[in-house]
Amino acid sequence: MKRELVLVAAALAVVAVGVLGALVLPGAVADPAESDTESAVEHPGDVSIAEVTIAADEVTGASATLTVDTYLTHRGNPVENVTVVHRATDTNTGLVEDTRELEAPVLEDETERLVRGDVTVPRESDYRIETIVYEGGTRTVSTDRRVEGVEHLTPAYADTSVEFHRFGTDLPAVSYAVDSTDDDADRVTLDVSTSLTNTGDDVEDELRLEVTARQDTSNVVADSATVDVGTVEPGSTTTPSVDLTVPQGYDYSLDAILWTDETIVATSRAPANLGPGNLTIDTSDTAGGLEVSDFDGTTSESGPTSRGGTDYDDAEDGDDGQPGFGAVAAVGSLLAIGVIARRRRETNT
Repeated sequence: MKRELVLVAAALAVVAVGVLGALVLPGAVADPAESDTESAVEHPGDVSIAEVTIAADEVTGASATLTVDTYLTHRGNPVENVTVVHRATDTNTGLVEDTRELEAPVLEDETERLVRGDVTVPRESDYRIETIVYEGGTRTVSTDRRVEGVEHLTPAYADTSVEFHRFGTDLPAVSYAVDSTDDDADRVTLDVSTSLTNTGDDVEDELRLEVTARQDTSNVVADSATVDVGTVEPGSTTTPSVDLTVPQGYDYSLDAILWTDETIVATSRAPANLGPGNLTIDTSDTAGGLEVSDFDGTTSESGPTSRGGTDYDDAEDGDDGQPGFGAVAAVGSLLAIGVIARRRRETNT
């Protein structure tokens, strides 16, 4: 009996020592949560770039802001302290134009996460957009994309879907007709019209058209006029027109300028050849109208002229009726006389 009591007492003593050790010594009893955390630190998850997309956002006259969407995929343990860096480099100069640094959320559960950022670059070159992923300050993965044609992006202030119609041939979008003439003032009035097409999906109604007649050789503006374009439905074409009065006898360039607010959004040009020999107006119904044609001094007709009882034309024409033949015969006679005189001199000597 005493031996059994001794054994029980010894067992209790061992248990007591174990409990005291757990209370006194830190870390003597492992916490499951802490073990999982240590495992995650020792074996971090894997982060990779699934896709990078780039789109134009805000565009001004001098710069363009590009939205860069980075899709990150995750595998394994959760990953914290992930940073995404975007860097835009001019491919022509090699200079870095902009850099953006973004903090990504904690990546876990083996899902795909979107990190959205942007870079702003001058609207005049081509660019290389690099996307770099850092984990805890260490670069782990990167990719790059090339962006071209930034200069062709339309600024917000010039954004309109109305443009000068493209006929697909040499036919210009600007045309003209002679409306009237003023001989006393030596001026002509032109009816100038343009073809404008709405290529978008929205109604456009805040545009105006300015047309200028510019003299070709001097580049002097002879006349100009402005008219409101009016409402242009999607997919439809309108033909606004203006009257321009310019001096006669010159060639002009008709410059058509499309405005929205105080910004030029499109231009077109066509020639107006009004110089000598180019402008002809039908005057059958209008007495005293303008009629211009090429000058030709050989169009006048002359009848036979008598000189000393001899027909002048007959004297100039040879026996075969070819004009100028008499002159050829006279030259031949002079040559024959010269030859005979020379032979006579040789005989006398």
